[in-house]
Amino acid sequence: MNIAQQQFKHSPQQIKDRLVEHGWVLLRNEHYDVNAFSGLMSNICQKLTYDPARENVTRQSQKVDAGTQAMGLHIENGSTPMPPDIIAFFSEKSASRGSQTTLCDGHEVWQKLPDTLKQKFAEPMTISRYLPKAMWQKYVATALNIADAVQVGQQELAHFIEMIPRQRIRPAHDEGVQYDLSMPMIRHDNLKAVPAFANTLLGPSYNYEKQRFYFADGS
Repeated sequence: MNIAQQQFKHSPQQIKDRLVEHGWVLLRNEHYDVNAFSGLMSNICQKLTYDPARENVTRQSQKVDAGTQAMGLHIENGSTPMPPDIIAFFSEKSASRGSQTTLCDGHEVWQKLPDTLKQKFAEPMTISRYLPKAMWQKYVATALNIADAVQVGQQELAHFIEMIPRQRIRPAHDEGVQYDLSMPMIRHDNLKAVPAFANTLLGPSYNYEKQRFYFADGS
């Protein structure tokens, strides 16, 4: 822990422990600014993932601009091949009233699903959408640590697709691609390693074409 962080009430390890046990933690009255909060995230997370459609504020933080519509329950970047284990939100200026974020215990949801639905979601679903060229270039550049996204071409895209299983692409108009990703809707890769109904079925598509979901039988 560096000197700048010693003024805060919660250490990175305390935050991690609470995330494992409860799944969430609220840091209230800690007097963070964007840079201090970004530094905290760097100490908690070994690797950072990004949304290519969002604007970076710092190297560790992105601006969330997803319109004014209410969002369905979802995991962050849940229709991408690299969804994060931990997602953190920092409010530089909080709303005086009416601003809420819903927390959902995916493990409890899974426990209460009837057996028929547990079986229905037991196999991965396919998420399909069109990605324009600039979007897949930026995503691959971030994933492969390439500074200039314009330099990313079909060779780098093919390499990225081969790196992570369950991805497929087909050529589409304007050098975009039709992108298919097979993802589990019941996840076990949370910090506590318990089954959880955690996915993006109800989630937003503010910066992207709306995705389509297919069960394993093609329906």
